Amino acid sequence: MYAEVIVRSNTVYTDNLFTYKIPDFLEEIIRIGHRVLVPFGKSNKPIEAFVFKIKNNYEKQSNIKIKEIEDILDEEPLFTPEQLSMVHWMKNRYLCTYMDCINMIYPKGLKVKNYKVISLKEGYLEEYNNLSEDEKKIIRNISENKGKIKVDKLKYIKNINNLLYKMKNKKIIDIKWEYTSTKNEKKIIIVSLSSYIENIDEYISENKIKIGVNQRKIIDFLKLNEEVEINDIIEILKISKQSINSLEKKGIITFKEEDFFRKPKLTYKEKAKKIELNEQQKEVSEIIKGEMFSDNKKPYILHGITGSGKTEVYMDIVDFALSQGLDSIILVPEISLTPQTVSRIKNRFGEIVGVFHSQLSEGEKHDVFRAVRKGEIRILIGARSALFAPFRSLGVVIIDEFHESSYKSEMNPKFNAIEVARYMSFKNNITLVMGSATPSIEEYYRAKTGDYKLLKIDKRANSKPLPKIKAIDMKQELNEGNKSVFSRELIEKIKENTYKKNQTILFLNRRGYANFISCRNCGYVMKCEHCDISLTYHKRENTARCHYCGFEKKVPKECPECKSKYLKPFGTGTQRIEEELKKLIPDIKVLRMDKDTTARKGETEEILGKFKNKEADVLIGTQMISKGLDFPDVTLVGIMSADMMLNFPDFKSFETTFQLITQVAGRAGRAEKEGEVLLQSYNIDNYAIKNAMEYNFEKFYENEIKIRESFEYPPFRNIISVVISGDNEEKVKKNIYSMYNSLKYLFKGRGYDDLSFILGPNPCTISKINKNYRWQLLFKDDFVEINLLKGIIKYVCITKRDVVFDKNINISISVNPNSVL
Repeated sequence: MYAEVIVRSNTVYTDNLFTYKIPDFLEEIIRIGHRVLVPFGKSNKPIEAFVFKIKNNYEKQSNIKIKEIEDILDEEPLFTPEQLSMVHWMKNRYLCTYMDCINMIYPKGLKVKNYKVISLKEGYLEEYNNLSEDEKKIIRNISENKGKIKVDKLKYIKNINNLLYKMKNKKIIDIKWEYTSTKNEKKIIIVSLSSYIENIDEYISENKIKIGVNQRKIIDFLKLNEEVEINDIIEILKISKQSINSLEKKGIITFKEEDFFRKPKLTYKEKAKKIELNEQQKEVSEIIKGEMFSDNKKPYILHGITGSGKTEVYMDIVDFALSQGLDSIILVPEISLTPQTVSRIKNRFGEIVGVFHSQLSEGEKHDVFRAVRKGEIRILIGARSALFAPFRSLGVVIIDEFHESSYKSEMNPKFNAIEVARYMSFKNNITLVMGSATPSIEEYYRAKTGDYKLLKIDKRANSKPLPKIKAIDMKQELNEGNKSVFSRELIEKIKENTYKKNQTILFLNRRGYANFISCRNCGYVMKCEHCDISLTYHKRENTARCHYCGFEKKVPKECPECKSKYLKPFGTGTQRIEEELKKLIPDIKVLRMDKDTTARKGETEEILGKFKNKEADVLIGTQMISKGLDFPDVTLVGIMSADMMLNFPDFKSFETTFQLITQVAGRAGRAEKEGEVLLQSYNIDNYAIKNAMEYNFEKFYENEIKIRESFEYPPFRNIISVVISGDNEEKVKKNIYSMYNSLKYLFKGRGYDDLSFILGPNPCTISKINKNYRWQLLFKDDFVEINLLKGIIKYVCITKRDVVFDKNINISISVNPNSVL
């Protein structure tokens, strides 16, 4: 029997299936999905690999010796055949390697470490007197280490590899590869009274066993508590571990090892509420539940306005799935994975709910996957990577706020969680529900054309109207002498709201104090030394910081160019909003929530907990506060600069503007009190802003889809972006033209003389990030079939990479990217 495996390697050169013979002792054990150890390369270094196929025969090729699998690394297969099929699909869909995709489903915390070991051969003493001093030193080291030593421990000896090679040829030493396989897992010791002893006191008396005072405490405690974790006994009874171990040796108590699952501490608590679904919620939920076991169901788009109770519908669907023995995944964008959301779902379903996101430690992530595999977790809430959790009976995938750009990964594999969920839905008959108040244009178009089933909820759960949005023209404010970032009406409304003991949310999608720092005298702008981008001013530390690579420097007192004193910050960020508000309303209590204030674990929970407990009147924030928050006393929302995103050089900028306005406005008036929204803008006549003020998604969609069709943007055409980067600009330019010429040659060979579907090569809009210069080619599947286009790009960029490109050149391929900056 033979197995086809993928080896763990980071190079494109090994991105193929390799065939290995299955040894006799593994034939009845090995299965598809097993993690195995195989000898690889000329040195036969043991390397981790994954079994993709098993077959009975192999067509032998001359002069090729088939190596054998050395061992399996786990009792049960790590991956299911369905997961491996998905890996294969993702590899082809996103033009990446097998290992890029395997890493998405690979449990965190598993590690295989391989190393070379030297041992002495019999008869080595015969040659001892003829050896050099260094060779004798090696033998002494081996002898002192019980006849065996790792090569790494001898690196201090000069020319060590050459010496070892000579000694091996002289048959003095033997060199072999060895490995250790580790799992980042924790166990706990459970203590109980010995079950075979009917009466503990009689047993101690009859056998004349001496029992100390602390040991008597332990026995009495265990009479009242059948099974207790060993550390709990030590802490509660204030005794030593030695006392417990002594009782175990005497046979009076027994130890049992159990798995321990690390869980993040959740300090934020939400009161459990019994909520009855309204008619619209019931109707939507019943449709989805009624079709759950239908083989020809479509994915669902749930278009529900803000505050319509989509989360309650999700929980009703999940509850039904549980009753049918099915597990569920609830995906939320990373920024919306608020303690509020988690707490509400945990209140309903208890300990079977798990959480998976980027702020978990490696150990916590590993334990989440372990708990899912063991059936301890039946419902998983998480960001996009939670989609790859190893559920055995997955029945429902819910994607909340599915319009969010964070569902598209910017790291290899550059997958789209919606596409992967759609694949899982069709392949495994899983119910897929995608909910949003502002659906993405591409996915809504698919619903309109029949690919999805469109369901709507157009009333708020509390039966209250959506908060009215009033636009404030900031050009007029400026003309009337108001140079503040706050309009006069907004300040008066905040004062009035605070006086009534209500709360306010202020939204600005830019952190820091000011957008950039410039000299009014000569026009100099402080720019990042590693990126082609201006630095953002952070006043508290008096630093200018790059939000792309993290570079920062102190702001000088004078202009580096002209030495004038007119080096000043321009523009507005959340820090400046906070400072100005405190100047205008001195007694107001303010909290700020952005990437700077939530960088450490637990800070998001702390800020939201304080706001929930009314320790602040105003919450200022970036996109993080635009969704997932539900505070009953928030009756006013201020959108500080509604048109900030409109001038962004991206075809989705109007869509993003509409979504942010609608989502942030929806934070007001979510309970019994009515809400209102003040929207500050310099461009109040733009259709995205006007449609958002009317909550008219259909009208916005009609306007936007016409523009997309005219310019042949998604969903009418696919876009593929290839970015070439490196630390030498001329080298990057040379390589992207080498790629372009290779593509040109291949397309012309297939009869394509018009290459207008290739845009570029050009420098990226942000032409340098983190010391790497960036050039880009963009492709539209206009006049060319998408699979042919992807196939040729893959051939040039992956298969023939070492022919077309120089070393130290980075290649980033993204299918339908969120941004082409």
